[in-house]
Amino acid sequence: MKPTALFIGSIGVLAETSDIQRRAYNQALKEAGLDWHWDKDTYRDLLTDSGGVKRLTRLNKEKEANLSQDDIERIHARKTELACQEIVNEGITLRPGVAELIDQALQQGIKLALVTSTYQDNIDAIAKAAGDDLPLDKFSAVLTRDDADASKPAPDVYLSALKRLSVDASEVIAVEDSSPSLQAAKQAGIYTVVTPGNFTDQQDFSAADKKLTSLEGFELNLPK
Repeated sequence: MKPTALFIGSIGVLAETSDIQRRAYNQALKEAGLDWHWDKDTYRDLLTDSGGVKRLTRLNKEKEANLSQDDIERIHARKTELACQEIVNEGITLRPGVAELIDQALQQGIKLALVTSTYQDNIDAIAKAAGDDLPLDKFSAVLTRDDADASKPAPDVYLSALKRLSVDASEVIAVEDSSPSLQAAKQAGIYTVVTPGNFTDQQDFSAADKKLTSLEGFELNLPK
C-alpha cells in the first residue's frame, strides 16, 4: 500500500554532518573558555540526547559548570554558525538514495515533510549545499525545533506534522537515523524506517519497523 505521506525525520537522514557538528561544538566551547573537548566516542554518547541545547545542559549539570541558560544558548548558536559555514563551504552531499527517495515521493504524489528537532539554519545550510537534490519548496511542510514544545524523543513535532498535513499516522512512513528520533515517530504511531548514520549506528533500533544501511533502492510501501 502506498503511503499518503513521507516524513524525513532528521537532518542526519539527509546528510552525514555529525562530525562537522562535533568539530563545531569543540570550537565554540573553546571560544567560550571551556575545556570540554569532545572526541568521537564522547559525541556518539551525547547523540543519545536529541538536541544540542539539551546536550549542553546535560554536561553543564554533570560538570557543575554553572553556565546560565543564556551562556548555553550562545555557545549553541556559535556552534550552529560554524557548522553551517562548513556544510556550505564543503558542499556536503545527500546520503545515498535520499535524492531518489524524494523524487520517488514527488513522482507518486506522496506528500513530503521534513520533521526535525533542529533549527532552520541547519536545514538551510544542507539545502544550499545539496542544491536541486533537496527541493524543499516542493515539500508540504518543513518543521523545526520551533514547531514543538518538546524535542524528540517526545512525539510533539510528529503530531504537529500529522495535523499540518491532515494525514493519519497509519498512512505515513517516517525515516529516522537515531534512537531518540525513532522513539518520537513510534510514539506518534508511525511506521518507521531507520537508516543509522556513522555516529548513531550503535544505538538501539529494536523498535524500528525496518532497518536499512542505505536508502538506495528503498520502495515507498506500507505493509497491508
